Amino acid sequence: MPAKHVVAVVLVEGSLLLDTAVALQAFGRRPTVFANIRDEDESPYDVILCGPPESSDRVAGLLADGLEPWSRIATADTVVAPGFDIPGTGEEPEVLDAIRAAAANGARLVALCKGAFLFGNAGVLDGHRVTTHWALADDFRSRCPQVDLHDEELYIDDGQVLSSGGMLAATDLCLHILRLDHGQAYANDVARMLVSPPHRTGGQAQYRTNPAAGLGGSLTPLLAWALEHLDEDLSLPILAAKAHLSTRTLSRRFEAETGRSAAQWVAERRVERARHLLEDTSLSVTEVAFATGFGSLASFRRQFTRLSGATPRAYRETFRSGAQPATAVGI
Repeated sequence: MPAKHVVAVVLVEGSLLLDTAVALQAFGRRPTVFANIRDEDESPYDVILCGPPESSDRVAGLLADGLEPWSRIATADTVVAPGFDIPGTGEEPEVLDAIRAAAANGARLVALCKGAFLFGNAGVLDGHRVTTHWALADDFRSRCPQVDLHDEELYIDDGQVLSSGGMLAATDLCLHILRLDHGQAYANDVARMLVSPPHRTGGQAQYRTNPAAGLGGSLTPLLAWALEHLDEDLSLPILAAKAHLSTRTLSRRFEAETGRSAAQWVAERRVERARHLLEDTSLSVTEVAFATGFGSLASFRRQFTRLSGATPRAYRETFRSGAQPATAVGI
C-alpha cells in the first residue's frame, strides 16, 4: 500500500480551535456517520499536529497534548497553518525554518485565515497571490509588502500556496483541496457530511464593513456633512462649493486623506448605508437605491455588486434578520 499523503497542521501559541478543527475534519479521521454517505474505511491522509516544545492550553484550545515537534513540518506533503490570536507568536525561528524547508521541498502550503501571517513571517509567500481575513488586510500588507494580497476573495489557489479568508472560508478551501486531490464527487460527499455547499459564490467583500475613511483630517466637517446627505447630489463641484475649495484642490485632499477619489468615497459610503437599510428595514431594493442617492436602480445594483460582491437582493437574503435558512438538499 502506498504511503499516505502527510498533512502537517502547524500549531503555535494562540492557534484557533475552529480553524484547526476544520483541517482535522477535512483531512483527518472520518466520523462514523461518513460510512452512511461513502464507503471509506479511513481518511486518505495522515494528519499530524505539530506544536511548540512546551505547549499549553493556549495551543488550539483542547488540542495541546501529544503534539509532534515543529521539525516534522519539513517533510510533510501539505502544511496547513490555522489562524492564531496571540500577538508575538508565529515568529519562532524553529517553526519558520521548518516551514521554509517544507516549501523548498515542494510541500503544498495552506493558510487558513490569519495563518497567512505565519507563512508570511517565513517568507514563503513573496510573489504569490493570497488572501486572509478582510479585517487583517492592512496589517498583512504592512508586514508582507511583497505578497500579492486579494482580501476580497473567500479563498485563492495559487499553485503551491492556497489561502482562505475568515474561519468559515477555511471549509471552502479545504473542500477545494479535496476536489483537487480526489475529485468533485468525493468533495461533494464530505460537503454532505458537513451539511455545507460544495462551493459558495461571492467573496469576503459582502462581509466587510467600511469605516468612513478620512474622518479626523482637514476634510472631517465636509465628510460628516456628506454622510448626512447621502441621498442628495454629492458630485465633486457640489462638494467643492460646500468646502469652499476648487475642485482640483478638493480632489487632491480626498486622495491624500482618504486614499480614494471623492466619487469612490461617496459610492462606498452609499453602499455602506444601503447595506444597513437592506439588513434592518423593509424598504424595497428600489427604495433603498433612491434613499442612498443612486440615480437609478441599475446604477445602484452595479455599484452595490461591485463593492459588496453580491447583488442587493442576495445580500438581503444572506444578512436580513429573520431570513429563512438556506436548505442543504441537492448537494
